[in-house]
Amino acid sequence: MLWLCILLPRFALEASSGAAHDPEHAHRPSSTAQAALTTLALWAMQWSSQVSQHAATDGGATLWLEIGASRRLLGDHARLRNRVAAGLAPLGYTHRLGVAPTPQGATLLARAGLATSALSHAQLRQLLEPLPLRLLALPDEQLAALHDAGLRCVGELLALPAASIAQRFGPEASLYLQRLRGTAPEPLHCVQAPAQFDRRCEFPDAITDATALLFPLQRLLAGLQGYLRARDRAVQRYTLRLEHQRGMVTRLAIGLARPSRDAAQLLALARERFAATVLAAPVHGLGVEAHELLHPLLLQGDLFSRAAQQSEQLQQVLDRLAARLGASAVQALSSADEHRPERAWHMYSAQLATPTVAAVGPASTQQGTSVVPDRPCWLLPEPRRIDAPQELLAGPERIESGWWDGADMARDYYLARGAHGAQLWVFQDLRSGGWHVHGIWA
Repeated sequence: MLWLCILLPRFALEASSGAAHDPEHAHRPSSTAQAALTTLALWAMQWSSQVSQHAATDGGATLWLEIGASRRLLGDHARLRNRVAAGLAPLGYTHRLGVAPTPQGATLLARAGLATSALSHAQLRQLLEPLPLRLLALPDEQLAALHDAGLRCVGELLALPAASIAQRFGPEASLYLQRLRGTAPEPLHCVQAPAQFDRRCEFPDAITDATALLFPLQRLLAGLQGYLRARDRAVQRYTLRLEHQRGMVTRLAIGLARPSRDAAQLLALARERFAATVLAAPVHGLGVEAHELLHPLLLQGDLFSRAAQQSEQLQQVLDRLAARLGASAVQALSSADEHRPERAWHMYSAQLATPTVAAVGPASTQQGTSVVPDRPCWLLPEPRRIDAPQELLAGPERIESGWWDGADMARDYYLARGAHGAQLWVFQDLRSGGWHVHGIWA
């Protein structure tokens, strides 16, 4: 096994934005810090299915990730270590990282600030030996006793027999050193991903500006991203819960055109929504709910085509417009299984689209041996009566349909040239004999 330790020495202070103003309680573990640590553990689950957390009494915290089983999927330890560091940077947590075959060994390397990773027990022993004893996670009185005994570095202590250490300094010190070297197992309680995502944070001071919610929301959405990746799921809609005084709650639903699990994309949509939102009351707590989990939509890229990338960019623009203007303000067109031109299309919310990526190339006018008729993109709201056209360029295309719903029609459609050279889509009503223009080409 190979463990990655994320050491967070100032976690309680950084998890609670108002703790810096209260030195007496700044380093005490609180429910806010514990909730933030669990959210961060969910964030870490995108890299490992075994994540354990520990909140220290001095205000620090530790996360352990078993990364040995993930190396083939996520890359070697150095690459994964860099990815974890890059993911932690925007969250605003002071951190140190360590990699070793044992959790306590990884913690000691992180506490020492060593950039070198230990991939075996022999490498771990070599890195630990020159470290000073003060870095060990032992009580101060035991460290003082070790110093009085003439010991100065970890290597000198590890060279002593385990029985002698237990007899002189207590069985807990001996067990800690055995777990440090890997000669004794260390049971860790791993975080379990819940069936639904529902995380929240509280603010010691009320927030009156919606943009001030973006940073704590970034941390919550990072946890959502890790949770979704750990479960191989995505969301097409999530809800922001703004908690006010006296139990009043404002809910903001944010939808996407396609399922996603990218925290940056989810945060960008929330930013657009906040820009158009006036808070009904000061906010004392913020929550994120994601109860409908979907399979992620993965688009296959093409070496010679950027169609997939362009489709993804278009959907992100539509999502941001819908977040700012409202879902009903962004509409899309879709064809319907109907021969009558007036009913062959309909409008719907762009966020309900099923994205497809088609190859970009010249349109074909042939389907087997039958010619596909040309149709204009611009239809008039209602067909307009005209005189018989002087020049017909193509046609006829007969459309007879609708007898079953009382809106039946019988028409012959033609491509005609108008008086000023424009191409018109006209038809002759087979019952009345009259001519109408129905569509226009530019």
